[in-house]
Amino acid sequence: MTQKFTILFDLDGTLVNTAPDLMNAHNHVMKKYGYKEKNLSDIKKLAGRGSKMMLTRSLSDVANINEFKDKVDEMTKEFINFYSKNISIESTLKNGVIDFLSWCKKKSISMCVCTNKQEHLSIDLLKKIKIYNFFEYVAGGNTFNQNKPDPRHLMDTVEIIGGDLKKTIMIGDS
Repeated sequence: MTQKFTILFDLDGTLVNTAPDLMNAHNHVMKKYGYKEKNLSDIKKLAGRGSKMMLTRSLSDVANINEFKDKVDEMTKEFINFYSKNISIESTLKNGVIDFLSWCKKKSISMCVCTNKQEHLSIDLLKKIKIYNFFEYVAGGNTFNQNKPDPRHLMDTVEIIGGDLKKTIMIGDS
């Protein structure tokens, strides 16, 4: 049955304040590879397009691209490995999230997550902070051939759940 309305949510910074755990993973990698660590406000500016982009943006501030170009894939794997083991140490739900998700559920509004975080990490985080069951579908940065800000990431998610794009909104940063 097609739901009357659908809400797509970004994850990081919209539903969950993940910046502290992202910062810890980022700084673990930077320290391991001999680069400068960042503070929380820097991480918030760097996040949003996936871990590889975060590291690339961070490194471009402190190093010549040729210096890290060959290392960034290896660094990204290290980031994901560390982050996956420490995904919910300091991450917290944003204020009002449970109340809003509960309200949506009572109104039979379909809800999905569309994020650039890898799908398995997104699902793991949602389960650990106990809001996974609110969502019909979770689309991560590796779910489709494209990710945000490409609109097909959102459109494909709506299609999978049988929603109507004309009755769908996105809550988040992109």
